[in-house]
Amino acid sequence: MSQQDRLRVVIADDEPRARQFLEKLLGEHEDVEVAGVAKGGGEALALIARHKPDAVFLDIHMPDLSGLEVARHLKGDDAPIVVFVTAYDQHAVEAFELAALDYVLKPIRRERLGETVKRVRTEAAAGAKRSGNAGAVREALANEALQQHAQPLHRLPVRHRREVKLLDLAEVPLVFSRDRLVLARSEGKEFLVDYTLQELESRLPDGMFVRVHRGALVNLAAIESYGAEDGVLVLRLKDGTRVEASERRAAEVRRKLR
Repeated sequence: MSQQDRLRVVIADDEPRARQFLEKLLGEHEDVEVAGVAKGGGEALALIARHKPDAVFLDIHMPDLSGLEVARHLKGDDAPIVVFVTAYDQHAVEAFELAALDYVLKPIRRERLGETVKRVRTEAAAGAKRSGNAGAVREALANEALQQHAQPLHRLPVRHRREVKLLDLAEVPLVFSRDRLVLARSEGKEFLVDYTLQELESRLPDGMFVRVHRGALVNLAAIESYGAEDGVLVLRLKDGTRVEASERRAAEVRRKLR
């Protein structure tokens, strides 16, 4: 079998034994090539960008980013087929089925994985790397599963060229909306964020950022000075940015700055 005919896959699981077992079972299929193995969500995104696999097998609970969040960041025509490796209850599994995203329950069974490989092979051969429902599904996951099982973000995933870059939160002074997009500023550059400001407000570490108005979150550590100008609370950030707080948010901002 030629290299071009093989299915290229990436595995992501923070449990060493689970990674090794899944890699072993996938290796039993002569038409499957494991292009990369990740220990967490951030590493998974980097491997996906590097290897451009046909499919990715994602554990649900992982450091940095969960499997759900990794799937959410996979966009575009070259996005891989997503297979969740999960110990979730049946209700969540049914949601994945409706989404046309396959799943493998832990503990993994060889026969069940074989069915998944066949399904991935069929979709890849048809050139359908993503199901037609994938966009709607990711939106549903964002509104439900992500909120239920989400962990606080320690790094912020942003879009950078054709890859996903993970920014240290300490290096992000401002996250704001503009023209219906959410952008993060870091080191003088602006990066596209896939989260809404409301989602970020609930996911960022407590006490690190403050909502200054409907369209912006400011890193408290990035504020150099503040004061009233014509009755409006104005924040001046260390990078020189001037941010006005809304009347509604001003009292809360002042409270957090004390």
